Amino acid sequence: MEKNAYLDAMGITRWKKAVPQADILTVLVNPLRIKDVDSPIIGTVLSLIGADVNLCRFAVRAEGGAKVIWDMRGKLAVAGDDRIISAPINELESSVEAKKALWGNMQAYILNKDAQ
Repeated sequence: MEKNAYLDAMGITRWKKAVPQADILTVLVNPLRIKDVDSPIIGTVLSLIGADVNLCRFAVRAEGGAKVIWDMRGKLAVAGDDRIISAPINELESSVEAKKALWGNMQAYILNKDAQ
């Protein structure tokens, strides 16, 4: 009798080594703009900083232990070296100044990320 069949017949469960899940990255969005997360600007920024959009979660506030990589809540944004700070998506789409500020924050974020 095959070993696995014998264990199955006895109702013994075999353990499997857990596969670690990729970190879910959080992008904080202005509550009024939570439905605007399909903008091409978001996809471009995430790809430039090396984040997979499929591994990102869009939320209006950070949960405990969440790894926030981009805070685009505008005036509600909390500054930090470990995240990009920008204006909300509607301002990024219409304002050159907001895009310039975003680019500056992206450069600082990438330099900080490379230094770690």
